[in-house]
Amino acid sequence: MKLVKRKKSKGPGRPNKALAQDRDSREQLLAVAAKLFARYGYDGVTTVAIAKAVGVRQSMIHYHFKSKALLWEETIHYIMRRRKAVFPINDPVIATLPPVERAKTHIRLLFDASIKEPEYGRIFQYEAIVRGERFKWLMDQYVRRSVAIIDRTIAEAVESGELRDLPVEHLTAIISVPRYLSIVFEAVVSDIHKIDTPAHEYMAGLCETYIDVLFNGMLKRPG
Repeated sequence: MKLVKRKKSKGPGRPNKALAQDRDSREQLLAVAAKLFARYGYDGVTTVAIAKAVGVRQSMIHYHFKSKALLWEETIHYIMRRRKAVFPINDPVIATLPPVERAKTHIRLLFDASIKEPEYGRIFQYEAIVRGERFKWLMDQYVRRSVAIIDRTIAEAVESGELRDLPVEHLTAIISVPRYLSIVFEAVVSDIHKIDTPAHEYMAGLCETYIDVLFNGMLKRPG
């Protein structure tokens, strides 16, 4: 009788501890990559530098992400998962607010997200200047949807007569742009005016002043 040679069992798979270590290693790489891409831009960062900053071999990056380009994309997804917690622009409760109140809420969320997750704004600014394939990817993956929601809010406010009939794209830009510039200017203002207030408190105050000026004007009214 001919014996059938059985294949050796590979076992139940990797132990849970090993899988957890894999996840931790991956998260560490993403966290460090986010900071480095935000500080130096895509072209100013190497996988060697990221691995060195984490304290692992470069081969770990290739193990988890295969390439620098895929690491960058996964880094954006990582940032946006965290950002979603502080920028819930699709929140159905927000959608029920009157248009102008909704627009004010969008501004507060944008400022808050910029304070708590500054890496995204810096990476986006870099890619917007370069205007390459990564910028197109960012637009398709995340930016268009968010801008469309703000556009819709502004259009409803114009249709209801609460806002002047100005180009929607201009009003959306006015709402969206300051949160990027204010992060940079906060350092300038703090240095010139010797402001000791923590950055997040300064930005929160600036946000409310911005909303007040945007919707009520800067000129003092008689009486």
